Amino acid sequence: MHVFVIGGTRFMGPEVIKRLIGLGHKVTVFHRGKTKAELPSQVNTIQGDRNHLPSFRNKIQEIKPDAVLDMMCMTEIQANELLQTIDGIVNRVIVVSSQDVYRAFGRVNGTEDGEAEPVPIDENGELRHNLYPRRAFAENEETRMYDKILVERTIMDHHEIKGTVLRLPAVYGPNDPQHRWYSFIKPMSDQRPYILLAESFAGWRWTRGYVENMAEAIVQSILNPEAADKIYNVGEKDAWTTKEWIETFAPLLNWSGKIVVLPDDQLPEGYSWGINAEQHVIFTSDKIRHELGYNETVSFEEGLKRTIDWELQHPPEKQTLDYDAENKIMKQQNINTNS
Repeated sequence: MHVFVIGGTRFMGPEVIKRLIGLGHKVTVFHRGKTKAELPSQVNTIQGDRNHLPSFRNKIQEIKPDAVLDMMCMTEIQANELLQTIDGIVNRVIVVSSQDVYRAFGRVNGTEDGEAEPVPIDENGELRHNLYPRRAFAENEETRMYDKILVERTIMDHHEIKGTVLRLPAVYGPNDPQHRWYSFIKPMSDQRPYILLAESFAGWRWTRGYVENMAEAIVQSILNPEAADKIYNVGEKDAWTTKEWIETFAPLLNWSGKIVVLPDDQLPEGYSWGINAEQHVIFTSDKIRHELGYNETVSFEEGLKRTIDWELQHPPEKQTLDYDAENKIMKQQNINTNS
């Protein structure tokens, strides 16, 4: 196959591309040229802005891809322009979406009212009633107009192009721009005697996925004809609490400290997420496992080890950990603060 990838130079994309090349497929990547990614030498590239994608229609027609993978389709406008650009050229498009389309995420973020959604949630779970979930804190037009619900509807409603949508979980691992586990890995590496954890966050469950395994799911959805006209949840089978995740990382870092759970308002700024933790966001990935035969290719423990190594070698530019503030809080709690 020849796969035309839009985006694909940052987090999951390079892993997808490496797998496709390793399986003998041809890949052309369309990107802005702002991210330096280590891609296989066999990869062809086209540099441009995806917001001007229609102007590249002739170029796409020249290379004649068999499928399009869009890693960065964020708005309804972008989805429409994607379909207009490839209509009559390609009849398969795979779009990376998010599990934030579900109403459960709206309840977590405070944009949806009512009773908690039952979990685990499958692909038929209730979607958010309120659109544009990032509008309240939008810094630019793309963020203001972001909504994967509208992206999915646009892609799946096209009569000629067969769409596949992958709803991804919280993805972690090497090159994670959000450094999801750094704030716990770092104090364990520093052998801090304790880790402070917000009460609301300690018992909260969120389906997650290791980056290379998520890339494997994307690749399988591209190569398997059974994925056409389908929507899939992707994620690990177990959705652990935050406290359980810390306990899982601990032996890999030889950490024997204590997890101290405190009310959110007793913690330093940035230690509490301010979420509605009564709503867990647990999703089942049974459908993609049964229909496409998806399974993780990197073991859970190996994924944790690779995550630890990368996070410690690539700390985030903005540090949220405050050991001095932690020590002060622990003294107020009359707990030993030797560190």
